[in-house]
Amino acid sequence: MTTVVEYPMSVAGLYQYHDVIGLLSGGGPGFSGPVSVALGPDDGLLYVASRANPNQPEAVRVSRCTIDGDYVGEFCGWGIAPGQFIWVTAITFGPDGNLYLADENTHRISKFTGEGQFLGCWGEFGDAAGRMNRPAGIAFAPDGTLLVSDSLNHRVQRFTAAGDPLAAWGEAGDWPGQFNMPWGVALDAAGNVYVSDWRNNRIQKFDAGGGFIAAYDGRDGGDGFARPNGLAVDADGRIYVCDWQNDRVQVLDAGGKVIDTLIGHSGTSKWARTFLDANPDIEAKLNAATQNIELKRRFYRPTAVAVSDDGLAFVADCYRHRVQIYRRL
Repeated sequence: MTTVVEYPMSVAGLYQYHDVIGLLSGGGPGFSGPVSVALGPDDGLLYVASRANPNQPEAVRVSRCTIDGDYVGEFCGWGIAPGQFIWVTAITFGPDGNLYLADENTHRISKFTGEGQFLGCWGEFGDAAGRMNRPAGIAFAPDGTLLVSDSLNHRVQRFTAAGDPLAAWGEAGDWPGQFNMPWGVALDAAGNVYVSDWRNNRIQKFDAGGGFIAAYDGRDGGDGFARPNGLAVDADGRIYVCDWQNDRVQVLDAGGKVIDTLIGHSGTSKWARTFLDANPDIEAKLNAATQNIELKRRFYRPTAVAVSDDGLAFVADCYRHRVQIYRRL
C-alpha cells in the first residue's frame, strides 16, 4: 500500500488518475463490495452503495463522503421490511432530489432522502407489467421517468417516479433489441437509453420509446467487452463502460468507438492512511509484500461509474473495496 506520488495517465492519455477513496470496512469510513456510486445533486457528496456478503449483513449500506474522501455518514438496515434492503444493485438520484435504490432480493425500488430517511418503496416479483425479477441498473430520464433494467425478465421497464409502469421493451435472446441479463442503464441528454447487455457482451442503444438504434461490442477501436455492467454517459456523449471481467473501464465516443481505457492506478486512500498510521506493524508487512503492489493498484471487477459535470469519473472498484477517481483532460 505504498502511496503513489505521481498521477498516471490512462492508456490513451485522455484521462489522468486523480484520487482514491476507500478501505475495507463493515461500517464507518470504508466500503465492503461497493457496487454503485452516485453524486448528490444538492450536497455535492459522493454516495456509495456496499453490497458486502451474506456473512456481513451490517456492511450492506449506503455511505456518504466528500469527493476529497472525508467521511460524512451512512444509512443501512439489512432485511426485507420496507426501508430495508439486502442485495443492493444500484442507486441514483431523482429530479426530486431523493435517492432511489434497487434491491434484487426483494425485487423492489426504495426511496430515501439523501440523509437516509425512508420515504417509500414499490415493486413485486414476477414477469407481468410493472413486476420485476432482480432489478439491476436504474436511471432517470430527462422527462423524470425511471428506467429499470429488469435483469432476469430480460427487459427494460419505464416507470413514473412513484412506481407506476408506463412501458417496457426487450425479451430473452441475442438479436438487436433482445437481452441476456441486462445490467447497467444510462441516458444521454437527448433521452436515448444505453443498456449493458451482460451475457451478450455488448451495449445496446435505444431511443426514448425503446426503438433499437445500435449495438456496441467494444471491438471498434478495442478488443471487446467481457460481461459489461455499470455504465454512464457524460454531457458530451462519451460512454463509460465497466468492462467487468476484463477489470477495466472502456471509454467510447458517441458513435461507439473505444477511445480510451482506464485500468486503475490507486494509491493509498485517506482512510487507509489513517488506519496504517495507527497500525505501523501492518504497514511494515504490506510494504514488504512488494511483489503484488502494482497489481493491487489496478481495478478488480469494476462495477459502476458516475461522471461529474466537471469531468471527474468515479469508479466503484468492487473487489478492492474502494472508489478510484479519474479526471478527463
